[in-house]
Amino acid sequence: MLQRIAMRFFGGIIEPYMVYFKGLSRSLKKGMFKSTTQEYVSVLLFTSMVAFMVSVITGSVFITIALTSIATSDPVIYSYTLAVILSLLISGSVFLAGYYYPNMKADSLKTQIDRTLPFSVLFMATTASSGIHPLEIFKALSRKKGPMGQEANRIYTGVKTLGMNLTDAMAKSANRTPSPLLADLLWGMISVITTGGSLEDYLNTKTRTFMTKYRLSLNDYAKKIALYTEIYITLVMVGSLFFIVLTAIMSPLGGMDILMMQTFVVFFVTPLASVAFIVLLKGSSPME
Repeated sequence: MLQRIAMRFFGGIIEPYMVYFKGLSRSLKKGMFKSTTQEYVSVLLFTSMVAFMVSVITGSVFITIALTSIATSDPVIYSYTLAVILSLLISGSVFLAGYYYPNMKADSLKTQIDRTLPFSVLFMATTASSGIHPLEIFKALSRKKGPMGQEANRIYTGVKTLGMNLTDAMAKSANRTPSPLLADLLWGMISVITTGGSLEDYLNTKTRTFMTKYRLSLNDYAKKIALYTEIYITLVMVGSLFFIVLTAIMSPLGGMDILMMQTFVVFFVTPLASVAFIVLLKGSSPME
């Protein structure tokens, strides 16, 4: 619905300028977006226009009330000017956020694919050992959840539904995937299938390679956990206790009321820092 409305407003206007959105087009493909580049840019422009109109109306009202309360000589002129400037900043921010969102989603998909790739290749090697057709490998892999299952489903659907050749469907997937590791795997499989080599041997070799990298990444992650734990204990736990003790000793000398400061550190700073460390550890984890 939103795409149709946006295309009516901006589809024809931006069509001559689509050559300038090649980078966005690649990001949309790598981020697994179903909309075309023209549709996505039209939605961005339409959303930015709506954000501008809403922010102009609401901003002018609130700014007028604020300026009137401080007895400005002519608050209406200033409120409109400030509202327009603020609305331009908001609409520009909306457009930029939407423009770079596909790239961020592609990076997120790349991380998810790279984390699950060693186990997916192991699954593919095990399936290939039964001697089934390579297309059936992707059919079995498509039943798995996550980006890897979606990529396998695209290949299988391209062959069964669209009538594509298996190697062509794999090449298309290799060109659009955000993961260079998956692209390298698919290009290697295409080469093996084309030359009539042993797909089982190739996947077993890739499995050993990916598992070796996975074990190394686990060792690096264990070292990071040890480092982050030391930093957490030193800065957060010991630092908080040291601050509380120090302020308790210094407060009688300076006559300060430090109860509020101590409460802020205990109930806000410490939990916030703990959550930040958990997010940091979760983000750097090589596991699913």
